[in-house]
Amino acid sequence: MASLNTLRTKGGVIVTIVIFVALLAFLIGDVFTSGSSLMNSRKMRVGEINGKNIGYVDFLNEADYMGSIYKMMWGRDAFSAQEQEMVYNLAWEQLIMDNSLKPGFDRMGMTVSEAEQLDMLDGVYLSPVVTSTFVNPSTGLFDPQFMKSFMSSVTGSDGSYAIWAFLRNQMQQERVMSKYLALVEGGFYANALEVAHGVRVSNHTYAADVIGKDYYTVPDSLVNVTQTDIKKYYDDHKEAFKQGTSRDIEYVVFDVMPSDEDYAEAKRMVDDIAAEFAGSDAPMQYATLNSQTKPDANYYGEDELSAELAALAFGNGGETMSGPTLNGDEYTVSRVADVRMMPDTLGAKHILLQKGQEKLADSLVAAIRSGADFAALALDNSFDRSVFQNSGDLGRFTPAQVPAEFTDAALAANVGDVYVVESPAGLQVVQLTYKSRPVRKAQIATVTYKVDPSAATIQTAYQKASGFVTAAGGTMEGFNQAVNDAALSKRTVRIRNTDRTISGLENSKEIVRWAFNGKAGDISQIMDIDGDYYVAALVDVKEEGYAPLAQVSAQITKTLLNREKARIIEKEMAGGTLEEAARAADVEVESVSGVKWSAFYIPEVGVEPQLIGAVSAVPAGELSLPVEGVSGVYRFVVTDVQTSGEATDASERVRLNTNALNYVGERTMQALTEESDVTDMRVRFF
Repeated sequence: MASLNTLRTKGGVIVTIVIFVALLAFLIGDVFTSGSSLMNSRKMRVGEINGKNIGYVDFLNEADYMGSIYKMMWGRDAFSAQEQEMVYNLAWEQLIMDNSLKPGFDRMGMTVSEAEQLDMLDGVYLSPVVTSTFVNPSTGLFDPQFMKSFMSSVTGSDGSYAIWAFLRNQMQQERVMSKYLALVEGGFYANALEVAHGVRVSNHTYAADVIGKDYYTVPDSLVNVTQTDIKKYYDDHKEAFKQGTSRDIEYVVFDVMPSDEDYAEAKRMVDDIAAEFAGSDAPMQYATLNSQTKPDANYYGEDELSAELAALAFGNGGETMSGPTLNGDEYTVSRVADVRMMPDTLGAKHILLQKGQEKLADSLVAAIRSGADFAALALDNSFDRSVFQNSGDLGRFTPAQVPAEFTDAALAANVGDVYVVESPAGLQVVQLTYKSRPVRKAQIATVTYKVDPSAATIQTAYQKASGFVTAAGGTMEGFNQAVNDAALSKRTVRIRNTDRTISGLENSKEIVRWAFNGKAGDISQIMDIDGDYYVAALVDVKEEGYAPLAQVSAQITKTLLNREKARIIEKEMAGGTLEEAARAADVEVESVSGVKWSAFYIPEVGVEPQLIGAVSAVPAGELSLPVEGVSGVYRFVVTDVQTSGEATDASERVRLNTNALNYVGERTMQALTEESDVTDMRVRFF
């Protein structure tokens, strides 16, 4: 535990992305326009790690640094919303590493030697940072050539050195963390008592006769719980009332859906499109230019199409167009663009080269045509790492499984031909090895048109939301009354400080940020999320620490009431036999079977772990004492114990050790986090 106390919070390998400068400008601008109170250091605090305050600017500086590295590595100027969110999480992880884990590692003397660093690059134990960074995009696998090419280009005069310094730091962090986890793993083992217990409970299955009486059968008026009792229980079980930072909100949604008028207008538009489509001499080109979704340009056989489209393409009715057809909120119009004889299946071998290697491609084509061994040339020249498994042989595939450029060239070639194709993967030297017998295939051009709500429909929904906000009057009482008056469905959700969105609402960050910047009882303004309008109420604010007594008083009261009711039921269940106890308590005897210690549920009873534990411990034939369960009080007699030899000392030891090692990383991080003093309030800003 000394090591656990030295390292006070979690960390890991940090991989990050660029932070948008526009977001920084927006947030800093918001600071200056929000008044001097926002300049207070507490309000601008993103969190606290190991006793150190992490300011807003500190956090952005860290994220901006790592983002700039990946901007250079990936050569990208923009990132998706998910990638942008990822950068915040990973920047926070790096700050935890720098301010808590790394100092602890240093005090423990855990380092990475120069020899280890070399081995991580070009040895037996390659660093995961290396293998996940230098990946061939064509194969998705680590490519040593990519790494060597990068290393040879590292200089102090451009961004390559900054990238290398970053990667080297990540490699060292990952290796030290691996050493620490290995140190912890060494302390995990199954002792003899655990093994013996595991064998016994795994090999025993129980049957029993059971009686039970639910707590609700005893009226509350027969028991008494005082405030003193509640306070004592709270003090005695305070650790059970630890809570994280969270917000409880309620919200209503004003859906923006197309009106009948919107559907009618869309029908008029799509009818005009269908008329133009029917008269077009180039159906696929028309679909490409006018469809709201990209049309599928592949060719399909009769058995690969829907019955309607197959009849359209291969039937004798003379029809060549289908639709307009409305599916949900989308119209489709389909037309046969082309029918031709073509093979179902192709086969080829290839050598993948980088773009710009045209001269090498030409020389390889000439060599293969002259009889050179294709496999040998592929092994020496191909950037496709799967070449080591297949010598460049792609096997057989359908035309739709490969890029259009590859398919077009293959269809134009004869078996045995060697040629060069430029595709998204790069330059490919190809030898066609197989072409199946040609069959009739059709190309179907499809135009899609989505029915969207009009400006008038959107305005109507907004006016309803606005009227609701006015009726709510900024109070919880008004919010609830407005919900009832408008017959709306109110939804309730708890948001943790580690959440960035509400489950099921992908782009709900605005609601989350609002909740963590407000106070209990606040009513939000209208928020636009994915085109619908939301109004939320902040019901409760929970801060990290121990839940106050007032918050958990009702929960404790129920527990204590059930405890007092259990005393009454236990007296009712008095008797020397199970049948006598059943008659005294006015309940029936139930027979249960298949009970195992590892289970948590008895089909005839329910979720009653205390009862399961007692059944596995009381000798067969002996009447048990009353057992206080989740829902009531039980007594039982074990009627049968089935024993198997499935579990042995050896197998149980392996199982226990494997389970322990599978969770060592997670449990170690959890232990470090619990010993840490980390406060994460990024949700207020991001």
